[in-house]
Amino acid sequence: MRNGRRTCLPNRSELPARNHRPQRWPSDQSGEGIMSNRRHRSDVGTVLLHFVLLGAFVVALGTGLRIACDDPDAGWLAILDPVLPSEHLWFRHLVAGVALTGALAGYGVYVRRARLTPRMRLDLARLKAIGRGGEARWAALGIVALWLLLLGLAAEIVTGAAMFLVGGQIMTAIHLWVTWACLACAITHVALHLARGGLQHALKIFRPSPLRIAPPPPDLAELLAEQMRKGSEPREASHGEATLRAHPLATAAAVAVAFAGLACGTEVATRPVLPVVAIAKNQAPILDGDISDPAWSKARAVSVMTTQGGDFGGTHQTRIEVRALHDGERIYFAFLWDDPTRSLKHQPLVKTPEGWRVAASRPDLADEETYHEDKFAVLLAPPGLPLIGAAIHLATRPLRGKPGSSSGRGLHYTSGGAIVDVWQWRASHEGAHGHVDNCHFGGPQEPDEAMLAASYSGGFALDPGDAPHRANIAGVTLTGGVLPRRLPRDIAATARVMGRITDAAHESESENARWWMTMADTVPYSPERDATIPVGTIIPGVIMADTQADEVVGYGRWAGGRWTLEISRRLATGSPFDVEIKSGILMWLAAFDHAQKRHSRHLRPFRLQLE
Repeated sequence: MRNGRRTCLPNRSELPARNHRPQRWPSDQSGEGIMSNRRHRSDVGTVLLHFVLLGAFVVALGTGLRIACDDPDAGWLAILDPVLPSEHLWFRHLVAGVALTGALAGYGVYVRRARLTPRMRLDLARLKAIGRGGEARWAALGIVALWLLLLGLAAEIVTGAAMFLVGGQIMTAIHLWVTWACLACAITHVALHLARGGLQHALKIFRPSPLRIAPPPPDLAELLAEQMRKGSEPREASHGEATLRAHPLATAAAVAVAFAGLACGTEVATRPVLPVVAIAKNQAPILDGDISDPAWSKARAVSVMTTQGGDFGGTHQTRIEVRALHDGERIYFAFLWDDPTRSLKHQPLVKTPEGWRVAASRPDLADEETYHEDKFAVLLAPPGLPLIGAAIHLATRPLRGKPGSSSGRGLHYTSGGAIVDVWQWRASHEGAHGHVDNCHFGGPQEPDEAMLAASYSGGFALDPGDAPHRANIAGVTLTGGVLPRRLPRDIAATARVMGRITDAAHESESENARWWMTMADTVPYSPERDATIPVGTIIPGVIMADTQADEVVGYGRWAGGRWTLEISRRLATGSPFDVEIKSGILMWLAAFDHAQKRHSRHLRPFRLQLE
């Protein structure tokens, strides 16, 4: 009572009993005090979420570093080859990324719902503790390292999603640098636990204990409102009020699943679709590398940024645009991609005083990136899991008991006998009739002597049939040179059609240049004919057959720093090595810039939708 009037402020004895409970240090989930000699423990939710985060990060790290090994800017990572995985890399990397996203979101919810935020609060008091030394310093530094790690993981998720949805070589580089930062923060986090309390303190993550939720701090406004209700509205005493409250770990799990589902749903909702417009047969475009035909105006163009490729002006990336038509019997594609140079040389032969040599930047001819033509590849596959990277196996020797690839970067092959259709257009193998190599990825082949003498290609092979072209090499000499298969009938005429000749990879070959010869242009090799050819002569390294193209036909044209390629094939060929083209088929694209094997790539396939 004050001046005969009752005050609204409650007496201390009237406060609810829960507000008299002492506040417990939030990290003390096991019941021991800060100075207790008992072994340190962590609550079960923190333990479980730590292990989910750790597992997802380890899988993402291992698969991500293996993928990065193939990046032209990060080749030094090949030193990790013996310890990195090689199977289903992209699929596992994406699954780990989704798990990491869900676990990180769940961890944030768990910390808040379990009222554990004080133990990781980074405030001024903790920052000042860094300068005081002792255990307080290590604890404060541990909080700093933890926040840097959490921010790094969030950045990994954001940059990874950007790579998946948009692509780009810059984002790829940022993603890799953030990976190193996360790894450094994780190691620092563990080291600071050791510095703070030794091995026993660091091992508390392996000793789960029940979660004890600290009471919330008293709220004066709520207490006043409660006392006012008691004074103005008398009611019968209650024996207790039941409160429905989910366990923080259950809430965190629900949030984690929701975020993972959102990530998967976003991928499905934004999956790129390539509409294949129906046209009449008499409207079919002429295949000549020129898309000015009226039919192409009906097609809708879609595009994708491809990365981790060859040169492309030093960017290692190029954007590919694609259109598609069909007339009920055949399908027609138009591909356009940026390439600063027209590259037509395919390892030509050079006459030296010691004999003929192959023009190459490396002696093993395994992964040429200078004296090579531009190329373009199309991969068609039926839908299935895993969708991404199932036929790509990056490792020096991905198949036990079989040789590695000649480049040492990996092999293409499928598992379980599946067939993936591959078309490969090559600028100097097109010939006069629009030849496109009709290939496939299948199961790993058993290496024979011919493969071992050349290079083992895993499950990559040309479809059965007569090859429309041959390398102009009949054998090797004792001095390390080569014997040409055929020699030009007219050396001067051959030199004219090859146009300007240069060793520079960043300079284009002449327009309408021809770096291949036909059977009619040449004669079989003979020492007598060879003796008439002067030293310094350069001849093409490709012999084209005088035959019409078979199933896949294509013509390309380069102008103004861009290739335009038109390709056509029957929708259904009946061949077991071809994929029937229909709605739902998945398509990936790859461009090569004067490179034998290094090509650009993208993760998300186009899904064909035929009208």
